[in-house]
Amino acid sequence: MTRALVATGIAVALVLSGCKPTPPGPQKKSGPAVAQGDGVVVTVAEFQARLDEQSPFLRQRYQNLDRKKEFLDSLVKFEILANAAAKEGYQNDPDVQLTLKKAMVQKLVQKKFGEGDLKDIPDADIQKFYDEHKDDFVKPVRVRTSALLVAANDQDKAQKGAQAKKLLAQLKASSRKDPQAFANLARASSDDAATKGNGGDLGFRSQDEYAKQFGAPFAAAAFSGKDGEDVLVETQQGFWIVRVTGRQEGITRTVDQVKPQIASRLQRERRTKEFDEYVKKLRDEAKVTVNDAELEKVVVSPAPAPGAGGMPHGGMPPGAMPPQGAPPRPAMPPPAQK
Repeated sequence: MTRALVATGIAVALVLSGCKPTPPGPQKKSGPAVAQGDGVVVTVAEFQARLDEQSPFLRQRYQNLDRKKEFLDSLVKFEILANAAAKEGYQNDPDVQLTLKKAMVQKLVQKKFGEGDLKDIPDADIQKFYDEHKDDFVKPVRVRTSALLVAANDQDKAQKGAQAKKLLAQLKASSRKDPQAFANLARASSDDAATKGNGGDLGFRSQDEYAKQFGAPFAAAAFSGKDGEDVLVETQQGFWIVRVTGRQEGITRTVDQVKPQIASRLQRERRTKEFDEYVKKLRDEAKVTVNDAELEKVVVSPAPAPGAGGMPHGGMPPGAMPPQGAPPRPAMPPPAQK
């Protein structure tokens, strides 16, 4: 008998898992009814609303009368059980009150700070954001290089230049047999302490980035060289042997192309600011004070073991923060376990 009751409860919960919670007890309803009894009324509008809350996949199940009766039966059972719970006084249960508070907070946040119209964000604000974050939308061509430095000054330039040419010839000869020849030679011979440890790899950089750090001649060689080709470049630092090892195409997204994404972000930021100001106003009006002495006495339970559930680190109670997208709908309690 117990198993049958649990199974019935599970069936009701599953069907109604996508539905919005209904306050317990008899309620005044208007409009034609699809089912009614002593203290129980399910109207056509209510049936339609609960059905529309199901996923499109589940709704396909209820195309004929028998299937509609199956769904209606679950609604009736839910109303009957809710009335029975109200008669037992469960509406005053602390857990029920907490669930109701959470649902009300979520409803409040949804109504006041839910999704708005992106058209409310002025074009001037979108353009300003785009201009201030242009690096996110416009990325130049980037080239990856490996480089080996023979440091030189005005006094030893001729000697160091000859040394660099000798290393270049050595590199070209050994690279035919050894793919790691450049990296090995850079570790052994490069005078650039910052890159010799990783075989001379400079990573991906734009032409401006190369020019700022290594000079215009180096940048020009990096962007005009062929992949895998070793070239000798003279700069203020000395003589560089440069090899192009990879390329990344540039990206240019205009403000019109990213307008919806920027508007959405600005709207979220606006809602969050409005939410924070609203909560601060309510807190000030409530004249909230904190008793540090009593707060200090509260014992914090240890964190649950991994996989044991519980609120993630830094989590907030449902409804305590404004939504990033549409505010979540309060969920039905999980079905009881057999």
